[in-house]
Amino acid sequence: MDRNNKIIFEAVLSILILIGLLILVLESIGFLVGIKDSSIHSYGYLDLIMSILILIDFVLYKIIKRKNQTLVDVIKKNWFYIIAGIPLFFICFNIFQLYYFTLIIGLIGIIRIYALVKVLIITSWEVRRYPQKTKLDYATVILFLVLIIGSTLFLLVEKGVNPEVTNFESAIWYALVSMTTTGYGDIVPVTLIGQLIGIIFILTGMAYVSLATATLAYSFIDLFRKESQKAQEKSNVRFQETSEDLKDSLKTHDEKIEKVLQRMDEIEKKMDEKER
Repeated sequence: MDRNNKIIFEAVLSILILIGLLILVLESIGFLVGIKDSSIHSYGYLDLIMSILILIDFVLYKIIKRKNQTLVDVIKKNWFYIIAGIPLFFICFNIFQLYYFTLIIGLIGIIRIYALVKVLIITSWEVRRYPQKTKLDYATVILFLVLIIGSTLFLLVEKGVNPEVTNFESAIWYALVSMTTTGYGDIVPVTLIGQLIGIIFILTGMAYVSLATATLAYSFIDLFRKESQKAQEKSNVRFQETSEDLKDSLKTHDEKIEKVLQRMDEIEKKMDEKER
């Protein structure tokens, strides 16, 4: 039960880290093409939540439940947890308002991405088993690349031409709406390149949803198959134990019958001797 709780907790944490990495990359691009201060401020709170959960994971599953390892060894082996557990984005932008220090922003972005990726590789190890079998992990990378590159290109070709596309947030919103095939219609591309990018968004989103659905179905089928195998193995073990018990019982009965027959032979011999 404790192992299942760990898997669920780290699965949720992995999803948050994936979202955080995506937003971090998008905001890094946003600093170049234009992004609102409020968007940076909002990401700071997500950064804070991620950091708290990462520290909980580090303390609970790496320090408290460590096996045959000293505290120093655990910290040396998992030092990136400490970096990932510090909400650098929240501290620098939500507290100190360092919006215009591009060098600091770049360094924070590099350090944050590296630490989060290292943590993600560990926390998503159990979760990645099924996606690796169905190549959903590669599809997720492609989805993120299409979202990042596509939204950037969409902003570049539509800004100044499309009155609805005024900032990077608008381009990201259009990309997400198109990929989910929601189609609110609040943003409509007016250029040919913008329309082509929209088609790529839609096709990519549909393909990813189909693959994710297939992966989910496969995971349930595989889980059911494994449980059936376990039940069959337990049944075979019980049958074997029962057959062994029957063999031992029969052997014991045979030995008793053999002794009775030997005793009867002895009695018969004694009776014959007395008659003589």
